[in-house]
Amino acid sequence: MATTTRARRSRAAWQALIAHRRHTSRDTPAKEDEEALFFDPAQVPVEVIVAPNPEAETLDPADYEVIGEKVSHRLAQRASSYVILKYVRPLIKRRDDQRLHCPPAPVGVLAGGRADVSFLVGLVIDKFLYHLPLYRQHQRLVAAGIEVCRQWLTQQVLAVALLLAPIVAAQLSGIRAARVKAMDETPIKAGRQGPGKLKRGYFWPIWGDTDEGGGGDIVFLYLPSRAAMPVRPI
Repeated sequence: MATTTRARRSRAAWQALIAHRRHTSRDTPAKEDEEALFFDPAQVPVEVIVAPNPEAETLDPADYEVIGEKVSHRLAQRASSYVILKYVRPLIKRRDDQRLHCPPAPVGVLAGGRADVSFLVGLVIDKFLYHLPLYRQHQRLVAAGIEVCRQWLTQQVLAVALLLAPIVAAQLSGIRAARVKAMDETPIKAGRQGPGKLKRGYFWPIWGDTDEGGGGDIVFLYLPSRAAMPVRPI
């Protein structure tokens, strides 16, 4: 009987301890500790805003001294993450021979294109890494005040893919020379088969233990079927 009573008291005390326990999220720093930053200052731009002190505005600068400061951070967002790079090239005229001279425009990744390499990289990463469709990226551009053709985005992605083709070929060559290789297939709808219908194809991820990319290389190839015949030449 005494043992049962002690067990009940211990259970009640433990339940009371759990009820009054408070859990602190590991992702949220303590409010009083602003040194525990929730971002990487090396990657995220920081805009410094100096808040005026109303008390100091009513005093003469000789009547007070600044002994320190307190810092707080807030996550903010701008209306657009895009920026237009405006290149101004001075045009000069020599007085001796009256000839005009102007430096050429900077050469872009895509010759004659109006997209900077930073935009192309962001376009491809948003499309294939974060699965943001091109039509949504087009909507975001329009909302930011940038008028471009929807088909232009598709053309840019195709042009970037052609530039990356030699890199894919080099990775595939390294995978072929690997001692251990692994393959798998994933069905996908691609290519128009008829009105309202798409062809059925397969993505074949191929992995090799060459360790050139840190942990092995993976190349995704598209094949029209999952039969062994199209896979053997790889």
